[in-house]
Amino acid sequence: MTDCIFCKIVAGEIPSVKIWENDEFLAILDIFPSVKWMTLVLTKQHHDSDVLIMNNEMYTNFFLAAKTVATLVKNWLWLHRMAIVMEWMGINHAHIKLYPLHGVGAEWKEYRAKEPMFFDQYEGYISTQLGPKADMDELQKIAEQIQTQTK
Repeated sequence: MTDCIFCKIVAGEIPSVKIWENDEFLAILDIFPSVKWMTLVLTKQHHDSDVLIMNNEMYTNFFLAAKTVATLVKNWLWLHRMAIVMEWMGINHAHIKLYPLHGVGAEWKEYRAKEPMFFDQYEGYISTQLGPKADMDELQKIAEQIQTQTK
């Protein structure tokens, strides 16, 4: 795709800092990171950001590539945790964001923000922070509607 910034990065038309690649995927350090050493895993061929339309083999290989890169970054930084995010936003080219979780220890520990957070619409970012408790009756109705689609 000629106007896709990630396609241009893959083609070498735009400079990037590559840390890993194979025949299908490329991993680069993000030049606009929200945390230090944030990494992007890109498909080398242009794929829509909606990865649910990818064929199963490509989808599986994509996540295996992200696992490989996350492990490399985690081990290099001596980290214990990484966040792997795919939000389908920003650039319409399939990509997985890897966020090093700096300061998280080796022992599992629950991390919670002090205040719950909830969005009625996408604000340009997401949060793993807990929100207010949902209404169980409403959740049950939604679950039933979703389940009828699988029958």
